[in-house]
Amino acid sequence: MPSDLVLLIVVTDIDMPRMDGIELVSLIRKDVHLRNTPIMIVSYKDREEDRSRGLDAGADYYLTKSTFQDEALIHAVVDMIGEATE
Repeated sequence: MPSDLVLLIVVTDIDMPRMDGIELVSLIRKDVHLRNTPIMIVSYKDREEDRSRGLDAGADYYLTKSTFQDEALIHAVVDMIGEATE
């Protein structure tokens, strides 16, 4: 991997002040320069309806804060961008 390569991952919540996370995910997926950016939603909303909305909008992962663990976050990041290399 070239040293000047920048990896971008977006981590968002659903509830935010001016725009909800579902709208943010949708806008990222529509942008030609950002559409392939890995996106994870971390939210307190744990209903299946909320999870489906997030994934249908284009999020790669939906983690709930009530079951959040460091290992789940690390697994999701590795799944989205791969293992770290030296």
